[in-house]
Order: sequence, then structure tokens, then C-alpha cells
Amino acid sequence: MAFIYFYGGVKNLVLDTIGHISSQKYHNRVIQHEAGHFLIAYLLGVLPKGYTLTSWEALIKENSLNVQAGTAFVDFEFLEEINAGKLSAKMLNRFSCIALAGVATEYLLFGYAEGGLADIDKLDKLLKSLGFTQRKADSQVRWSVLNIVLLLRRHEKVRSQLAEAMALGKSVGSCIDIIESFINCDDI
Repeated sequence: MAFIYFYGGVKNLVLDTIGHISSQKYHNRVIQHEAGHFLIAYLLGVLPKGYTLTSWEALIKENSLNVQAGTAFVDFEFLEEINAGKLSAKMLNRFSCIALAGVATEYLLFGYAEGGLADIDKLDKLLKSLGFTQRKADSQVRWSVLNIVLLLRRHEKVRSQLAEAMALGKSVGSCIDIIESFINCDDI
């Protein structure tokens, strides 16, 4: 079993590396996807603590083959609620929006989304664990996507600048400075 897991990690690392090297479109799509997660999280009051844009970068930072591109957050409040077995509606809404932000970003920019299956899977598992019916889960997803799209359209320029900074490997602090410089706190 460990061999299969390791092999899957190596396979993903190789495919992702080839994708980033051979396709500027693939590379840009990943950057935009992660910029969407980063921006929406920050706008909703969840502090990003790091990001990776490639599986190779994730391997270097996380020392694991089973990590892909992604954005990590300071999410103590979320974990507290999960551990207590009570997830507030506010926290569920935040989690749903952040989870779907990358997919929504891709869809707005490219007309369809290629990435985000793991994001959708995490949200789906959470909703099922909370006892959501399919109808209720669909309603939560629709609500989240509508709100994400409104935020992304409203803050298109900052998302674009954020993506450029992330492509250059800027620090989380620098990325937050970019968001803060573009957004008047009264507008959020």
C-alpha cells in the first residue's frame, strides 16, 4: 500500500512538473487558481500562511511527495469548531467559499475549470459529514459560488496583481500588502 501511495506521489510530481515546464497555459491556470483561494480567504478574514504553485515546490517546502500546489491557511477557529463537533454556519460559509474559490476563478478567467477536484472533494466530504442531503449541499455550493463570483468580479484587479506576485514567488506578507494596497477596507 505504501508503495502505491509513493508511486502516486511520484507520478503526480512528474506529471505536474512536465505540465508547468511544457505549458504556460497550465502554469498560469495553477497560479490563477491559487490566487483565487488566497484572495477569497483573505477577504473573508482567514489569513493565508503559505502557498505553493507546483508539486516540486510543495515537495521542497513540505518534504512530502503527496502534496500538490495549494494555499495553506491559519485556520485555528475552523479546527476548534470541527474538533468540538459543532461547525457554525458562518464557518461553513467561509470554508465553502475558500474551497471553491480556485475553481470559480478558473471558470471566470477561462470559461471552464481544469483543477480543483481535491477542493470539491474536501467540501463534499465535509457536507456529507454534517449530514447534508444532496439538495442542501447543492444549495450551499450555489450560494458559495455566487458570493465568490461577486467578490472576484469586484476585486479583479487585485486578483490579477496577486497572481503576478505569486508567480514571482513573493512572500505571503508581500501578497497581503498587495491586497491591502488595492482594497479600501470600507469596500470589503
